Amino acid sequence: MKPYDDAVAFNQNNLDAFVASSTVFAKGFEQLTKQYVAFASESFEDAIEAGKKIVAAKTVNEAVDMQTKIAKDVWEKAVSEGQKMSDLSTGIFKEASAPISDRVQATVDVANETAKKAAKTTKKAA
Repeated sequence: MKPYDDAVAFNQNNLDAFVASSTVFAKGFEQLTKQYVAFASESFEDAIEAGKKIVAAKTVNEAVDMQTKIAKDVWEKAVSEGQKMSDLSTGIFKEASAPISDRVQATVDVANETAKKAAKTTKKAA
């Protein structure tokens, strides 16, 4: 009965790892979505403000200078936000894959142990 119990426990641990990984991934995806929505909302508000500033310019040169500065600021903000999203995504992936990686290692360990036992049994039989 022990091998059966071991197999059931092993498979239960695999299922638990899958659930843990899925939970982390779902929470991470929610976090990414919230960050993206916040960035999009902020960008929309910034665009409205930028439009107001450009329209209020007194000269064409002032409008062009303002537009250039706004474009630079938008670019820098987008790059910064992209890096944050990339870092967050990487962290989520690492955290979500950890339980599965642990189970893969456990599978390798069990396979190695089984192979050693089989080798000993083969030597005894020979």
